[in-house]
Amino acid sequence: GFTAKVDDGDPKDLDYPYFVTAHEVAHQWWAHQEVPANVQGAEFITESLSEYAALMVMKHKYGDARMRRFLMYELDRYLLGRGTEQKGEPTLLRADGAAYVHYQKGALVLYALQDVIGEAALNDALAAFVKKWRFKGPPYPTSRDFLAELKRVTPAEHQGLLEDFIENITLFDDRAVRATARKLPDGKTEVTLVATARKIRADRAGNEKDAPMHVPVDIGVQDAKGNWLFLEKRPVTSGENTFVVTVTGEPKRAGIDPLHKLIDRDTSDNLVDITQ
Repeated sequence: GFTAKVDDGDPKDLDYPYFVTAHEVAHQWWAHQEVPANVQGAEFITESLSEYAALMVMKHKYGDARMRRFLMYELDRYLLGRGTEQKGEPTLLRADGAAYVHYQKGALVLYALQDVIGEAALNDALAAFVKKWRFKGPPYPTSRDFLAELKRVTPAEHQGLLEDFIENITLFDDRAVRATARKLPDGKTEVTLVATARKIRADRAGNEKDAPMHVPVDIGVQDAKGNWLFLEKRPVTSGENTFVVTVTGEPKRAGIDPLHKLIDRDTSDNLVDITQ
């Protein structure tokens, strides 16, 4: 990191020394103030929280739209890790030594969770957790204690995300099928996106089965330069979904989860060119 040459103006260049420094500073809270019990899930409340903190530092520095590269980096490393797992993948709640789970998956799902319930709500859970357990002796907190704080701040309609992200191994398959555009009389453009969505639950051995999906997901429309003309969450269900949005400017591409906040094994099909 001391010899790294990072181009801060290049959206494709990752400022990894800044990211790693943020992660290590975050340990001044996670594991240096609250110390977890030496049981399964300990890494969730040390490494996952530090990695999430680093992602949020990057978000505040670069903005949500620039986070795609950082999230892709975390996603690629998680998928590579689970693809080469030989002992069985644990859930995040029981993270136990598998770095791709407590680093990459932990950061990804907490980032996705705050994107739905709000950064302030997740900060509330973090503040309450560290306040309760700061410099305490035994009995030490476990991942279930932190999960209880997350459940407290998560609205009822989004409690299922905690099951998906933390208590289970959940994957998504979101794909942009086609997108069309139509000029409106007022000069704006109506974009219609057809996308398919699928939620998959896996067990420790990697066996998979479909699960009903009802998750808020980003729907985005870009211009030719990659600027976002539209980027908002919409409820997405299993199967085919159609979204109609109105934008100002000349739309070029549209897609579902274009910043890759969900754990999607194929990110190459999230965006599609718009046809007239």
